Amino acid sequence: MKVNFLWLSMVTLFLLTSLSATVAQTGTIKGSIVDGTTGEPLIGASVLVEGTTSGAAADLDGNFVINGMSPGIYSLRATYIAYRPLVIREVKVEAGKETELQIAMETEEVTLDEVEVVARANRESENILLLEQKKALVATQAVGARELSRKGIGNAESAVAQISGISKQEGVKNVFVRGLGDRYNATMLNGFPIPSEDPEYKNIALEFFGTDIIQNIGVNKVFSGRNAGDVGGAIIDIASKELMGDKAFGIEVEGGLNSTVFSND
Repeated sequence: MKVNFLWLSMVTLFLLTSLSATVAQTGTIKGSIVDGTTGEPLIGASVLVEGTTSGAAADLDGNFVINGMSPGIYSLRATYIAYRPLVIREVKVEAGKETELQIAMETEEVTLDEVEVVARANRESENILLLEQKKALVATQAVGARELSRKGIGNAESAVAQISGISKQEGVKNVFVRGLGDRYNATMLNGFPIPSEDPEYKNIALEFFGTDIIQNIGVNKVFSGRNAGDVGGAIIDIASKELMGDKAFGIEVEGGLNSTVFSND
């Protein structure tokens, strides 16, 4: 029994001596990782000894410890999200000693180019036109292309006749605004006045403008400083369609036959 106890004591002593010798032959790297500007600890920041698999992560206080390092000169690489990686060189490790480091990391600034967001309102929509009428300083009325398509209207003349206060009489070329005829009205295309095709009339015939080229038609029946002096009825402004997408393609084919050309002779 005494022999077994003596043998066990000798084995235990040998193991403790070997462990102490092993610990004495290695060193430790410890320290903290903080924000270089505020000094706040960077929780979870990682430190890796380059060329090895040894490393550690910072705790809640920003502290880290790397044990079991053989004596020598090392380079440490510290990384953290949104911070610039930092390499600490010439870190000396001595056997049985602790090497302390204070690592301050700087944020990684990302400079973005100026971004300009451009949005265009689709003025064919009734909702957009109603919103513009609501914000306008002068009372105006407008008919959009979508409304024209839904009602089956074929030209500008039929379109403006849908607006209150405007009427169309048979045998008369243009419309009447509050009872005032061609002489007291003005017709514009995209805000510019357009001449009449008939010298007997002041305004161009609205039936020339088909709904396939019309974005909207605005009618201003209110006196304002920007109106021409000869306008007592209304200004009818026809806005042509704009290219809302990247591409547009359309084709239209028409045909006709003059029956008077053909005869039985």
